Amino acid sequence: MSKIKNNVWNVLGLGFKLYFQNIGKFCLYMLLPTFGPLLGTILIFGLLMVAVNYQSVLLNVLTIKYYTILVFLLMLPGLIIMLKSVWELMVAYGALNSMTEALLTNGRLYDIKSHKDVITQRTFKYVVFLLCISILLSLSLLPFFWIIGAVFFVYFILVYQVFTFEKDASIIQCFKRSFNLIKGNFARTFLIMIILGLISNYLLPILANYLFEVIKINYFFRGYLEMFAQNYIPDSIRYTPLEIANGTIYMSTCYIVSMLTLPLRSAVWTIWYKNLSSRKK
Repeated sequence: MSKIKNNVWNVLGLGFKLYFQNIGKFCLYMLLPTFGPLLGTILIFGLLMVAVNYQSVLLNVLTIKYYTILVFLLMLPGLIIMLKSVWELMVAYGALNSMTEALLTNGRLYDIKSHKDVITQRTFKYVVFLLCISILLSLSLLPFFWIIGAVFFVYFILVYQVFTFEKDASIIQCFKRSFNLIKGNFARTFLIMIILGLISNYLLPILANYLFEVIKINYFFRGYLEMFAQNYIPDSIRYTPLEIANGTIYMSTCYIVSMLTLPLRSAVWTIWYKNLSSRKK
């Protein structure tokens, strides 16, 4: 670790190395957090459309009360999958830090459950921690807080790492600790953030969309999405069904790439946390 202290490029290089050396295990771990919400959404709206399309038939044999119960039951599997996958994603924000530490320590990644336990053994505290983050993010969306919110986003970028590794720290202390670690290292932290954002949210989605076009995956989904838009999207919408289909495909690709590269971002931020914390006890 001493060779990469104070060097942003070596931190990024090591993070990319750990990610691509273990990309199979990382992607396998991220399958449910990534595709669970998409599958849940498809199930909810797909089965809901069936209930709506056959509403008149169902109401001939069911009362409004039982029809409503049927609609809820049809939506329930999708809701369960969605909630489960969202929770797994929240846990991943901490578990991936623990996985990175294991790779840095002994070069091996195994017993995924033990890394998840680092977070799930403090479930209540973690939920409160996530609630605090959600409140801060919501405040930062208000125009008055845009600038200060962006600044504090950089200062608080390591809160997940602090929560993961400094188990005795209170929630307030997690934010204070992240702030103190970034203090004096703001520019380099911001540079890491920009590079990771460009790669995972811009360059890789463009590359993935290009590859999907080449192997015709986008063509397959575009037809179904365009047909759905023609049948269910109001004509008052100023976008054509084809534009809606292409936009949906692109946004879905961006989401999938962003989720599958979360281990990369966690690895880089964990390495950065380890470097900074070794110099700021």
